[in-house]
Amino acid sequence: MSIKSQPGFAYQAVYRYLGALIDAGEPDVPFKLPSLRALARRLGVSVSTIQYGYTLLEREGRVYALAKSGYYARPPARLTAAKDGSDLLQRIQAEHRRQVGGQAPLLALDVPLLRLERQVQRQYGTLPSPAWHPCGDPQLRTALAARYTHSARHCWHADHVYLAGDLRGLLDITFEALALSGEPVLVASPCCPVVLQALRLAKVRLIELPLGDDGRLDLGSVRHYLETLSVRLMVLDAGFSSVQGARMPDADLDTLTALLTRHDVWLLENDAQGELRFEPGRCLRESVPAQRVLVIGSLEPWLGAEAPFAYLLAAGAHLPFTSAFQRRAMRLPPLRQKAVARLLEQGLLDDQLPALRVQLQQQLWRLDRQIRSRLGRYLLAVHPAGGTGLWLRSRYPMDMRKVFERLLARGQVVEPGTLFSAHGLHERYLRIDGLHLDSANTEALLDALGDAFVEERKLLDAMNG
Repeated sequence: MSIKSQPGFAYQAVYRYLGALIDAGEPDVPFKLPSLRALARRLGVSVSTIQYGYTLLEREGRVYALAKSGYYARPPARLTAAKDGSDLLQRIQAEHRRQVGGQAPLLALDVPLLRLERQVQRQYGTLPSPAWHPCGDPQLRTALAARYTHSARHCWHADHVYLAGDLRGLLDITFEALALSGEPVLVASPCCPVVLQALRLAKVRLIELPLGDDGRLDLGSVRHYLETLSVRLMVLDAGFSSVQGARMPDADLDTLTALLTRHDVWLLENDAQGELRFEPGRCLRESVPAQRVLVIGSLEPWLGAEAPFAYLLAAGAHLPFTSAFQRRAMRLPPLRQKAVARLLEQGLLDDQLPALRVQLQQQLWRLDRQIRSRLGRYLLAVHPAGGTGLWLRSRYPMDMRKVFERLLARGQVVEPGTLFSAHGLHERYLRIDGLHLDSANTEALLDALGDAFVEERKLLDAMNG
């Protein structure tokens, strides 16, 4: 069967075919890819379709062109532990892509998304093409605003929403608009590594506030920093810690609300996994004055590479944010944005979320039971209130980077706790992403973990005499 006869747009099938070809290459060794005409004959599509597939990969930095020679692949880097941790995130992401065949979305929404885009294409075949908007398509901004509006008191409008091509780009623009260079910023830790990277590049004075295993912050420390420093911004996950999985008690949220309001501090809530709460719960943004709230999120977990758009909700400071997005002039595909808007308006995302939450909850709880049964003498798990992973603490003073390195040698990937800190915190912790674990690779992972802990304990005992 040719690619032309497969479901979806032909260029998407070409993109996936080339991605698999690149991933299968030897790590770190560039190689020449088939010519446009040769690949068009092989896959049964037009040369222009092949060209567009190559263009998408070139934008991602996965291929490059040489004049009069053709296209060359940049295969994933060989995954080895970086001594300074500077590229640890990129290496772990590369290994995840290799193991699961790409960053698959959490939900199978790519097919309905492409169907909706065909509808939009047919509609605009007889109408003028939609105008380009530097802050994003109005229809998609309206759909996202409606999604976050729950009452007359907590409501959002289209002009509060800003769109970017991905989460990293969105964060760069947001921190540029806030002019945070040199300013103290409080961050609840463990924190999303992409957020930490963007804050470091914004050259802020980053102050980490470690969460306890119960999801609580040291509110005395928060009060101290707010009273002694001119803190501009506080960064938290929405509803629960997306890395750790624990939820902050309501009483703590009330205290934080009072502190942030009293000191007029911006709150930035990372809502990238907020939809994955297993039980209803409060978000801090529901209590803080709307004019001081920023919410960031991403559509990539649900739609994958088809629409990796990220969004910012900001009810206050319209001019700085609008100006920053206009300066960047990010040209997102207009028809794709309208198709995503229709997908949200028709409730296709909401239809699948309840089943996904149940599936993730059962998967993580099963993994928790297996770890307690087989590795309970080494590890304690934080009971997850949501998310896709399990946060584990070593019972012994052991650096999880070393465990990570041992597992890496056996082709198994865990995420060491220091990945989620800007200052090397959480070295006794690790996170297991449970999203793509089945019974077979769970067994292999637990075997490798057990062996790594035995070896590390032997080394520790030898060092302690």
